[in-house]
Amino acid sequence: MPAKEVIWLPVVREKLLTFRNERFTAEETMEFIVNLIVEVEEFLKNGILDRAYTEKFGAYQGLSRIVMRRFRIYFERDNDRIIVLAIVFPGEE
Repeated sequence: MPAKEVIWLPVVREKLLTFRNERFTAEETMEFIVNLIVEVEEFLKNGILDRAYTEKFGAYQGLSRIVMRRFRIYFERDNDRIIVLAIVFPGEE
């Protein structure tokens, strides 16, 4: 059953707002982040989560993970909702 709603925890939303890339202006970076959010939500809502990986080690052990545009997105399913719990930027440990 496809998810009806994707919920981004406040800590994840706040972290997304801190993303910077020296190659792009603040406006271009914000547009990139908005597009990333849309892509992630479309993917998570489509109901085909078998491409998600379950993290085996580290701080996010046991959580489902997808990678989009080199961003690692950690989430869990709660009935017809998907809750985004964390995001790791490219190059971040």
